[in-house]
Amino acid sequence: MQKKNRSFFKVWGVPVLLSVITFIGLLLAIMGIGIWHVFSWTALSIPVYIMVRYGLRFFK
Repeated sequence: MQKKNRSFFKVWGVPVLLSVITFIGLLLAIMGIGIWHVFSWTALSIPVYIMVRYGLRFFK
């Protein structure tokens, strides 16, 4: 059972983390204006940066 649990987090750990960061960014965007939008843009930029960084590795 321990081996199965490790493989789950190895496969789904990063996508779950990126979805949580995206969800937090979207919640921050609807909470208000000003500094909330800065936090929202920061949180929403993290998954985009990671996708672009690792996505470009396939084109090299």
